[in-house]
Order: sequence, then structure tokens, then C-alpha cells
Amino acid sequence: MKLVELKNLDPHLDLVFSVDDQAEISTIADLHSLQDGALFFLNNETYLKKYLTQKSSAKLHFVLSSKLSAKVEEIKNFALSVSLVKNPALLMSLASRPFYESKIKKLNFWHDSRQSAVAQIDPSALIAQGVFLADNVVVKAGAKLHAGVVVHGPCVIEEGAELFANVTIYPFCKIGKNVRIHSGSVIGADGFGYNFDQGIHHKVWHFGGVIIGDHVEIGANSCIDSATFSATHIGSGSKIDNHVQIGHNCRLGAGVIVCGHVAIGGSTSLGDFTVVGGKAGFGDGLTLGKACQVAGGALVNCDWPDGSIVAGHPARPVKEWLKGVAWLRKESLKGTR
Repeated sequence: MKLVELKNLDPHLDLVFSVDDQAEISTIADLHSLQDGALFFLNNETYLKKYLTQKSSAKLHFVLSSKLSAKVEEIKNFALSVSLVKNPALLMSLASRPFYESKIKKLNFWHDSRQSAVAQIDPSALIAQGVFLADNVVVKAGAKLHAGVVVHGPCVIEEGAELFANVTIYPFCKIGKNVRIHSGSVIGADGFGYNFDQGIHHKVWHFGGVIIGDHVEIGANSCIDSATFSATHIGSGSKIDNHVQIGHNCRLGAGVIVCGHVAIGGSTSLGDFTVVGGKAGFGDGLTLGKACQVAGGALVNCDWPDGSIVAGHPARPVKEWLKGVAWLRKESLKGTR
């Protein structure tokens, strides 16, 4: 897509600065995937501050909310172009589709790569009957794929990984060494991202994929969604229980424990060795530090530093929450005895 073609998606877009109107946009970027020639959306000053802390040298095409018009002169100093638009989130939805389609149209979803002798399977790998391997799938030494597994390429299954029956791996994923993924789990399905405008939920088209580190175990019927434009990350040594939902763009550190029925909203990060109890829930875009503990059933709606122990709805430091529960019980029992 050329820069000038953005106007076709949103006629109200105002291109206020450009080095080259005919420049080719390479992809859409986020804070974890900054690269030259990419399109980068800035909706508010908070996200702008996060971008500036990256100190990236990548030359980008910036699309700013009209509310950030005062920042244009500052951004011009390190931009290939700067555009203003009333609703950057809507334009991101509209712009994501052609980039998604340009990547997906090259893929084969219909013929097993072993039929055309292009499969890259190590001879020591064990592949059961009923497995489907698309083009550009790499299965390395000692990997085990049980019946009904579907792996779409491009995707790499590293040494010693084991995928149990009916696991599905979408494109743009990497499964680390000695990973175990139990039956029914889905890795890399589209994240749940929509932007509402004039009665329509406009889809954000996801093509970032998922990267799972080494020695990770994922329980049955869990889902780890594809990131929008860069990968969702699961750190090495993490253990994820059954029926867990991990949203797009999430980043779990090393050795994280996530118990059953947990739901983690998109773009939330959990630091190394954080432990999350069953049925806990997380909002979008949150950051928990290292070695945090989240009690079962807690609902986390703000950031917490390293070593935090939280519980309740909304989640608060556990001692504070216990005091609140004790007070509420005491008050509620007054006059009943």
C-alpha cells in the first residue's frame, strides 16, 4: 500500500507532512515491532510517551489523532510522514485488512505439504494419521504430533515439542523446544479486536502470530490469540492450565503460572514468575511486575509493581482486601445475633 492510498480508506485524513507521497508502506507497527517504512498509529499522549521512551531509530509513517495536532512539529523531526485523522482506531481497522490479505493470500490452507514433497519434517519426528501440515511448516527432531493436529504455515515446531490430539496452530507461530500443548487448544487465532463506528464493529485484522518459548506446558482447550502486528509472547518455562484465554499482544514472562479459567485481556503483560489463581480476570493493556501473586477470582484493573500480592474485585493488596471483607461481614451481621 502506498502512502497516498490511505486517503481511499478515510477521505478525511489530512497528510500534513511527507518525505514522499508515493512511498510504499511496509506494514503496520506497534511498540514491539518498529521498523522502517511502517505505519504507526498514535491515539493519545500516553501512547506517544511510551513510543518516545523506546528511542527507536526506525523511520515511520505516523497517523495521529486530531487531538494531537500540537505534536506534529515534534514528530516531523523523526518521521517519514505525519497524518492527522479524527478516528485513528477506525483507520487502523480499515488499513489492517489489506496487509493481512497480502500475507494470507500467499498461504496454502488446502493441501498437506507432504503431498507435494515440500514438508520440512525431521525423520525422528512422530506424525500420527490425520495430521495436516501446510506449506512452510517445519517440524524438528523428536517432535510428536497426535491425531487431528492442524498446523498452518509458516510455523516452526521445535525439538521435542508434543501437540496432543486436535490442537490447532494458526499461521505465523513458533512453538519452542519441549513444549507440550494438550488436546483442543488453539494457538494463534485472531485476537478479539474491533473498533466501533456508525453502528458497525470494524475488525482489526491480526497477523502478528504467537511465539511460545521453551519448556512451556498448555492445558486442554486453552486459547492464545495472535497479536495484531507483532507476536503474542509466552515466556520459557511458563505453565498454563486448562480453559485459559490469553488475548492478543499479551506478553508473559519466564516461569509464569496461570491456573484454570483465567482470562487475560489484550496487550497485558505479566512479569517473570508471576502466579495467577483460577478464574482471575485482567483488563486490557495492564502491566504486572515480576513475582506477583493474583488470588483466584480476582479482577485486575490496574498496573501492579514487582512482588505485589493482590485479591478481590477490584484487585487490591491482599491485606487491604481481607480487612475490607472482615469489616463488611461484621457490618452485615449487626443486629442478627
